[in-house]
Amino acid sequence: MHNHFIILFVTLSLCLIYLCRKNNLFVDYKLEKHKRYSTNLKSYSIGGILLLFFLYYYFILVLNNYYLLIFLSSIFLIGIFSDLKKLNSVSLRFFLQLVIIIFFIAILNLEINSTKIDLIDNILQNKIVNVVFVTFCLMVLVNGGNFIDGLNGLLLQYFLIVFIIINFNFGNYHFVDQQFLNNLIIILSIILIFNLCGFLYMGDSGAYLLSLFTGVYLIEFSFNNIVISPYLIVVFLWYPCFELLFSMIRRSKKDIKTYKPDAYHLHQLVYDFVKTKLKSKNSLISHIYSSFIINLYNFITFIVALNFVYNSEVLIGIVALNILVYVSFYYLLKNKKKYK
Repeated sequence: MHNHFIILFVTLSLCLIYLCRKNNLFVDYKLEKHKRYSTNLKSYSIGGILLLFFLYYYFILVLNNYYLLIFLSSIFLIGIFSDLKKLNSVSLRFFLQLVIIIFFIAILNLEINSTKIDLIDNILQNKIVNVVFVTFCLMVLVNGGNFIDGLNGLLLQYFLIVFIIINFNFGNYHFVDQQFLNNLIIILSIILIFNLCGFLYMGDSGAYLLSLFTGVYLIEFSFNNIVISPYLIVVFLWYPCFELLFSMIRRSKKDIKTYKPDAYHLHQLVYDFVKTKLKSKNSLISHIYSSFIINLYNFITFIVALNFVYNSEVLIGIVALNILVYVSFYYLLKNKKKYK
């Protein structure tokens, strides 16, 4: 990427932040129960706009790939309307996501053909079943990514780590465009810096966009490199996916609507614990520490998984261990949390 584009991107970011602050654009007023998890009651959900700007630049001017860009833009628009409080119905957002994802899976011919389990692989040979399976995976990832986007840096750091690992460890593999990944890493790093400083948030639009793009990219990466176990992708994406599934299960057990927001996600419990230990009134510091702790654990598991990229059994074991660690720490921290 040319230096002039990076300068343009940073300038655009600063101008957009200034316009939002001056005109109250893309303001996300936190729910009462979420106020203590925000560094600023007024947050500006423009991270997705900046990411989309880069994707438009690269996909149109460099790759000439319009279909994927339209796909990503469609999901992004759902998030934008949600950020603007023009699409408050969770069920409607879910339905629109479902329709768009199914449509573009068919257009882009996205497939998951290998699970290393013969029975499942045979079932996935059916086109309709495959579309349903891929749709389920992407829906879980998109909404799971939005679930973990509750602390400054958490979502961005997580996917940034994934792309850095792919870039440095699989540069010679099929479907890995190192020039694109280098540029993407730079852009995500810039957005991350602004996010950690409390200048912007990803919002629903940014979380949807980044999660969907990552999911599509990793599906294509796995499809084009069948020698690599598909469970390496599961290791890379386990956290947002399990966060969503676990949250839905624990809410349903309490007869709470599965889509109703609450303050009992793992990252919120970690934040409460860290803030208590730090005894700091600066919530941004607690955000940074909490995000770092969670992503440090994930980074370590990713590094371990890189030693077993062809061994599905070990990778499944890593995912199982991650789930066990998640659930154990979740209930440990929840028991420490003081209920008001």
